[in-house]
Amino acid sequence: MLNSAASLARKIVQDMHIYTRGRPMHWVPMDTVMRRLELKEDATTEAAFSHATSNGWLELKELRGACLTNAGRRLSKA
Repeated sequence: MLNSAASLARKIVQDMHIYTRGRPMHWVPMDTVMRRLELKEDATTEAAFSHATSNGWLELKELRGACLTNAGRRLSKA
């Protein structure tokens, strides 16, 4: 599951970069992220968000959603 979670984490970061047009610290509601990528609330999705945050690519806040960090923006440009 780690490989699929890591792959999904990168996909989330790339889509966040597209959606925010690369703007730094632009918050996106979680339901928007979930809907755009047709994600389900399951263990793989949870592991992907955990992987992205532990690598410093995303920042998550319950009430605000998710935003790309500078590291996430660099990753999505690579």
